Amino acid sequence: MIPLERQRRILENARREGTVRTVELAREFAVTEETIRRDLDLLTRRGRLRRTHGGAVDPAALLAGMARTELSHAERGVRQLAEKQAIARAAVTFIGPGETILLDASSTALELASLLPSGLSLRLVTYSLAVAERLAAVEDVELVQLGGTFDRRGRRFSGILTEMGLRTLRIDRFFFSGGGFHPCQGVGEPNPDQARLKSLMLAQAAWSCAMLDHTKFGAKTDHFFAPIDSFHVLVTDAAGAGELRPFGKSPPFEWVAADAGQA
Repeated sequence: MIPLERQRRILENARREGTVRTVELAREFAVTEETIRRDLDLLTRRGRLRRTHGGAVDPAALLAGMARTELSHAERGVRQLAEKQAIARAAVTFIGPGETILLDASSTALELASLLPSGLSLRLVTYSLAVAERLAAVEDVELVQLGGTFDRRGRRFSGILTEMGLRTLRIDRFFFSGGGFHPCQGVGEPNPDQARLKSLMLAQAAWSCAMLDHTKFGAKTDHFFAPIDSFHVLVTDAAGAGELRPFGKSPPFEWVAADAGQA
């Protein structure tokens, strides 16, 4: 693909998603990340994009305010990336051989999918297209994609078909995130359909783990799907650990503070 065509498609992605990520573009176009950085720099100099850490955003979207209640998958992916990667490294240690793992469509779950250990004969269930794409070439993981109505913005499936497929499966461990965390009400989502689906997933799973970086603590969400006594472990970053003080020495869940400084 010639650079001009690649740059045109990068702009299309940015207009559709609001933001683009260097690593994902490099994978999509089968080029190096350095090549994508040069493309983004060129498009930024021409005023077509605005560079961010790890990618770029559509300036038209910024001018419009992007006053949406829920961020796109690409927008979520570039925020607190180092913290999400650290949280994923800590969360993956809870996975055991032969288990059936359910991942939500969060950007933290996508990072966890990249870290699954080999040789454990895992079955992984997800409704996230991004997670399925990330694991498509991993031969020692049995991949189960839940179908349904496709949400292009969130790159995920939902609806009655998704729920029907979920109910037919045994789930050992469910790893999920959310739009916000309240010390009394638990984990919430801005999207009511996502809150309903994740509530069902919690009920279907024998064990569950919330993966929340510090920006989720105190963030306002309208639809709470995971009361504080409904999950077993909360993995957060160092800054998020300080937000757990209201629970005292005996919270209703185990919690782990991940270190973003360790690879």
